[in-house]
Amino acid sequence: MRPRTSVLFSLATAALLVMLVLPGMVQLASNAVAYGGISIQLDRPSFAGKGDTVVCTLTITGGPAEDGGGEYSYEAEIVADNSTGSSVSPDTGNSASGVFKLNVTMPGEAPQKIKIAINATSKGGSPQVTKHLEQEFEMKVVDPIIITATIYNRGETDARNATVKFYADGTYLASRVFNVTAGSSAVLTHNWTFDNIRSGRHVITVVVDDANDLVEFSTGNNVYSLTIYVGSEGNPMGAILTIGVIIASVFVGLMWLQKPQKRGKKL
Repeated sequence: MRPRTSVLFSLATAALLVMLVLPGMVQLASNAVAYGGISIQLDRPSFAGKGDTVVCTLTITGGPAEDGGGEYSYEAEIVADNSTGSSVSPDTGNSASGVFKLNVTMPGEAPQKIKIAINATSKGGSPQVTKHLEQEFEMKVVDPIIITATIYNRGETDARNATVKFYADGTYLASRVFNVTAGSSAVLTHNWTFDNIRSGRHVITVVVDDANDLVEFSTGNNVYSLTIYVGSEGNPMGAILTIGVIIASVFVGLMWLQKPQKRGKKL
């Protein structure tokens, strides 16, 4: 029969081992569940023209990487009925900040809706813990009205760092900086995109701005306007415009840039 003191010593040793092991187990379990969930945000336009490339900002927060020393990563792809020509670049990435810039190129077919699928990961902690989250973000792909301006320099001086600005119904759309040598031409375009466009009359305006006052339209000013119609009314340019699906380019005429005539000195 084992001595009573030996049994008590064995029990005390076993209890001590349990006390030594349990705190580590409790700490491990605590670490495993202490981290919050992951959050994904994608700042993006609600719509873009087919074939257009837009810059989006992806922000991943939360999870074990939030405590410092960890890492966020993602994988991204376009989900659509027709995704031909679409892409996300870069489609993968990792950083400690969780902030990423994505170039998202729209498919070549419109109108349709696409989804940008993001698979995000937050990794960190000691021992290391990894959490995942998948989320989709929707965008509309629309048919743009393409405003095309062919600009000629008929003067003897090169035009450099001139600016052309595009407007629709008085609202600023975009600008382009261009150079055009004497005797040559430059073709400038802008895709006018919109979620919905009202039926009826619209005015497209193109303004050329030259800081050196060397270039102007052949009419003697630097503004060119064109009226187009959407819907049942006639379009003077012959473009086929329909609400929802716009399948034509609007050509904003030929614009001439020339060296202005010398003005007489003021008396």
